[in-house]
Amino acid sequence: MDFYIFFLVVINFINFFLGFLVWQKDKKNIINKSFWIFICCVILWTISLYISDLPLQASHALFWNKLTLTSGLLFASSFVYFCFVFVQKKRFIILKPPFSFITLSLLFFLISITLFTNLIVARIEFFEWGTNIIPGKLYFLVGGFYLLAAILGLGNLILKYKKSTGVEKNQIQYLFLGFLLASIGILTTNLIQPAITGTNPYAKYGPFFVTFFIFFTALAITRYHLFGIEVILTEVLVGVIGILLLIQIFVAPTITWKIVNGIIFLLFCIFGYLLIRGVFREIRRREELERISRAKSEFISITSHQLRTPLTAIKGYLSMVLEGSYGEISERVKKVLEKVYQSNERLIKLVNSFLNVSKIELGREELKLEEVSIEDLISETISEIEIETKKKNLYLNFEKPKISLPKILIDRGRIKEVILNLIDNAIKYTQEGGITVKLKTQNSKLKIIISDTGEGLTKEEISKLFESFSRGTAGTKFWTEGVGLGLYLARKFVEMHKGKIWAESEGKGKGSTFYIELPIKQVIIKK
Repeated sequence: MDFYIFFLVVINFINFFLGFLVWQKDKKNIINKSFWIFICCVILWTISLYISDLPLQASHALFWNKLTLTSGLLFASSFVYFCFVFVQKKRFIILKPPFSFITLSLLFFLISITLFTNLIVARIEFFEWGTNIIPGKLYFLVGGFYLLAAILGLGNLILKYKKSTGVEKNQIQYLFLGFLLASIGILTTNLIQPAITGTNPYAKYGPFFVTFFIFFTALAITRYHLFGIEVILTEVLVGVIGILLLIQIFVAPTITWKIVNGIIFLLFCIFGYLLIRGVFREIRRREELERISRAKSEFISITSHQLRTPLTAIKGYLSMVLEGSYGEISERVKKVLEKVYQSNERLIKLVNSFLNVSKIELGREELKLEEVSIEDLISETISEIEIETKKKNLYLNFEKPKISLPKILIDRGRIKEVILNLIDNAIKYTQEGGITVKLKTQNSKLKIIISDTGEGLTKEEISKLFESFSRGTAGTKFWTEGVGLGLYLARKFVEMHKGKIWAESEGKGKGSTFYIELPIKQVIIKK
């Protein structure tokens, strides 16, 4: 089988398959319908392009070359229409009266003079590789129409891109990528190469480059994220291999090989169906988990907000009672209320932790950046928590660097929260000895090192340490009230600063060391 015929069959199958896939996804959607029309115009252009290069009589070859240009006009028109519909999400105004009459009249005029006169195509030349068009006096009108279509379509996308956000912005990026790849190929084969050599033997490969635009557009319409790429690539791969195997049946030299190839083709069809079905199931499963996770985060966020107000009120009233604002209370009652106050404080911290987790998972957490001296921040944090070490007769040392370190751009509150959490954990899980905090710089990185002489960690505990709701055996033994969110939040806050956090330990009973690494110079980031 001639390579070019095979090439066109594969390209048209891929285009048809992608167009049909998009249309089937939502038959009533105007975007999907306009994309399907665009695909049909591309396929018509591809077929006429092939026939125009066949060894026909001069008059027939001239007609098919004119028809190729005509189908190109339809192809360009459908491209503009699709771009506007994709952006506006509704019928484009030029197809509404009276604009529809003017627009269609101009297009009909161009098609008419292309097909029925020699003003666009004067004549054709025959070469070994096919036919070559000799432009007529008004050939520039067709070129101008193509250029205008590209400017209108792309310009509309650019204007929309500047105003768009989120999913829509991602979709338009896919369209840009497909348009760029298609334009580079078509300009090279249909404009640059003919301008240099005077002939266009490679113009017939234009459909291959258009497929780039079709592929990325289909991706943008169906899905814009990674899951969609997996599905579409799987379907395209299965489709192409299926075509190759089908062709092998017809080109096989003997009936035996035809039967063998037929069996292989049927087995592959079954395998391909199961593969695509499996991928779809996996995607649906993952998307359902994503949806449930988001719903969970929304629920936690709403619940946390609702709980924080009454808890703050309870804290305020308890504080006033303990301070004697409502009169004297007995020592016995005071001790009970102090325990209630402490429990309420822990509950407020827990609610805040849940709220922080939900903000991060929903992408609503923002950093309030400022230049901060990390030495001063650590000293301030240590002074706040030092009283806890004295209660347990532990030491808490801060080994400052010999030279003054530069200020870094961080969210002061969040990084302080991370350091406080690590030191607090070290105090809880250390019974003898103490905690040492070190600060050093290395390769444009600032490293905070917090070491303790406590319980230590196993390799298995370290691997799960920074996951949400994860607690080691020491955690459940020495601090039963924790829920396992502190280190998870610490990791998230550090990662939002483009930094790293990790832990090391030689094993149980040998203490542990936590590292926070932050870039000294950084541009940040909204999660």
